[in-house]
Amino acid sequence: MLNGGAIIKEACEKGEVGMINLDPRTHFVTLTLASILSVLVNDQLQVHLMVVASALYLVCLKLTKQMVYLVLLYIVFLSTVSFLPDIMTSLILIFYTFARMIPMIMIGTAFVHTPPSSILCAFERTFIFKPIIVMICILIRFFPVIVLEMKIIREGILARGIFPRWYSFLRHPTILYECFFLPLIVRCLKLSSELASSAELRGIGCKRGRTSINFVGMTAVDSVVIGGYVLISLAIYWVGVVGL
Repeated sequence: MLNGGAIIKEACEKGEVGMINLDPRTHFVTLTLASILSVLVNDQLQVHLMVVASALYLVCLKLTKQMVYLVLLYIVFLSTVSFLPDIMTSLILIFYTFARMIPMIMIGTAFVHTPPSSILCAFERTFIFKPIIVMICILIRFFPVIVLEMKIIREGILARGIFPRWYSFLRHPTILYECFFLPLIVRCLKLSSELASSAELRGIGCKRGRTSINFVGMTAVDSVVIGGYVLISLAIYWVGVVGL
């Protein structure tokens, strides 16, 4: 019979437990490539292709729900840019910048859904400085917690009847800052301390080699994913060069 660790490892490799088990270093390399490509591209078609490539990346990781949400967000940003008048240059620039960041956010989503223990174990094998690894892990762990806190604050506002309609905050933006952003800032300060304490209790400062319940290691699948994304990135860049 297989022991517990072998069962989890085999299930993760087959994609039966959550997302497909890629090494965290694969996500890091892919995110780096997407960041470089986003700087090099200057055509709207290239940005569209980057969104498609990143969407396929999330689909392969079985993060379809997150992919659909981010693609819809990309469409909303571009639609807003197209409907805004030309005199609102600042808003157009802001929304267009957000739209260009969507491909990187998509790949970053894979990082957020990766267990921090796997990231620690994988990055320690690449001899990255420990403070940098700790910073990355706490940052990744911070995102799901802050989203949960935002939902709790919003539910509290609705329960008190402060904004009865979804557009009510447009009439009183000052009250929105006081009732939403101010509690959120206070919670962020407390959460940073709580996450740091939790990391210490989990032995984040241990000097020995770290292990992980999740399988960590570069496999042929990781090589195929990185190689495929490199080829796709080169193809997207070439589209801009030839001016298709």
